[in-house]
Amino acid sequence: MRLGDTVDEPTSSAQDVVKAAGPFVHPETLALIGATSRGDKVGNRILQYLAGWQGRLFLVSRNESEIMGRPACRDIADLPDSIDLAVIAVEARKAVEAAKRCADKNFRAVIIPASGFSETGTEGERLEEELRQRVSAKGTRVLGPNTLGVFIPGTGLDTVFVEHGDRMFAEPGESVFITQSGSVGIEALGVSGVIGWGLKAFIGLGNRIDMGENEFIEYFARDHQARSIALYLETFQDGGAFIDICRRTTPVKPVIVLKAGRSEEALHAVASHTGKMSSPAEVFTGAARQAGIILAQNEEQLTDFAKILSREPPVFDPGVAVVTFAGGYGIITLDLIADTEHLFPARLSERTVSRIRQSIPAFASADNPVDLTASADNGMMERTLQALEDDPNVGIIFCIAFFAPPRVDRGLIDILTAHRARTKKPFIVFVAYGPFTDEIAYTLYRNDVMTFTSLSRAVHAMDALAQRGSFLKTLHP
Repeated sequence: MRLGDTVDEPTSSAQDVVKAAGPFVHPETLALIGATSRGDKVGNRILQYLAGWQGRLFLVSRNESEIMGRPACRDIADLPDSIDLAVIAVEARKAVEAAKRCADKNFRAVIIPASGFSETGTEGERLEEELRQRVSAKGTRVLGPNTLGVFIPGTGLDTVFVEHGDRMFAEPGESVFITQSGSVGIEALGVSGVIGWGLKAFIGLGNRIDMGENEFIEYFARDHQARSIALYLETFQDGGAFIDICRRTTPVKPVIVLKAGRSEEALHAVASHTGKMSSPAEVFTGAARQAGIILAQNEEQLTDFAKILSREPPVFDPGVAVVTFAGGYGIITLDLIADTEHLFPARLSERTVSRIRQSIPAFASADNPVDLTASADNGMMERTLQALEDDPNVGIIFCIAFFAPPRVDRGLIDILTAHRARTKKPFIVFVAYGPFTDEIAYTLYRNDVMTFTSLSRAVHAMDALAQRGSFLKTLHP
């Protein structure tokens, strides 16, 4: 398989999986069961988030005939048959009964946000098994229970009933985020969205009695707009199948995984949280690396890696050239690079060093890391970036951009944006500007400049690019 090829044509079983996931991502008809005008209820929050959805929306409410200007029916029996997706926003026992009735009417899929299932003990396990036998067995696919459901930016489909930065992700992006834990997923979205992250889809798995990570990876592997797939997992739906699906996906699309439960203490916590015991971490780590999966160590890396791998090309030459207005930051960066698995400092050519030296102060450093000093101006950065671009010894350009020096102003944003538009090399920026840091980072990201507000996060993200390149080279030695 060559870089740029599509994923293999799906087998009949894979076609079934793709067909099963479709109603959760692109439904044409949707029923909200448990809709209400009460603002403190899940059924109201979800209805508010669905306000921009353009498909046919049916509401079911036992007590109200009109909610937020939309008609509501009293009973599931009043709904049409074969609706694509139902969101059942009622408590656990009632949700099971409602799901059965949806299955009886041949609904294609249901999302069940309610908690109170296997994560709570024996009675919850019985409820969950009833849901599995009476709903999934009839062919209606189930997401959850105990799930935040789905959020597909740009479509108006949003069933996440807690604050989740939906306005930051109003436009569709490139990264798919699949998470077993709703809280981990939502907080990761918020932290990443502040400085820019392009979200294609958010999928909350919850207790995963039916639909799980394997089906959604299979689905998004064939979505050309999805450029990376990130997963937070505590246990596996089917570990062997997971590795097989990723092995087919990673040659053409990066898969990033944060697997929680690596320590002995965390293993017991996972069992308490999910009701299931995790597989040994070292076994998964070895299998994942062979399959080309990129492993994150924390939630920041999970979103950072997904972000950079969806926007920047894989790195086949991991020599990093660093340019900065502050020499200390350049030295720290070299230390961080030394701790990575794949990166190393690029050795600049004599011609490059000479070009840089001609346009910087005599007391500045023209070698790697290039220290323009606080006496630099925008033009010095522009000329240095071009010199590094032309140097065949440089595989990655890392720009440490400060806006505090007196001769540096916001025109630097335009310079960085213009360089990103013309460069053929991965171009990563670290930015710091006091209380304006996040705003500058977000502006640069919107201009397609891959930007971070932490040196260590930026370096680890570059290492992920290099890991991706190293894996792809093993496919075509």
